[in-house]
Amino acid sequence: MNETYFGLGDHRRPFVKVELRDRVPHRFQWRGASYNIIRIIDYWRDVSEWWRGEPELWFWRVLTHTQGVYELVCDPQSNQWWIYHVYD
Repeated sequence: MNETYFGLGDHRRPFVKVELRDRVPHRFQWRGASYNIIRIIDYWRDVSEWWRGEPELWFWRVLTHTQGVYELVCDPQSNQWWIYHVYD
């Protein structure tokens, strides 16, 4: 499975519940399963169209205990998290 979800309207974004430890994602729940994050692969911030007032988003590429690689996105203004990309 190699899926990208960003760019879809809010109603179709796969929102996830994320548990933080020291302000870093530690675990998340998605599609009825819980995923323990064993490694942060990358982290960055992005403001795609700042001139239109789009918020800064925080991106985390993580490796889980299932050996899955996921990109999680956080909108720090609303504290909503969702899946941006799932890698094979």
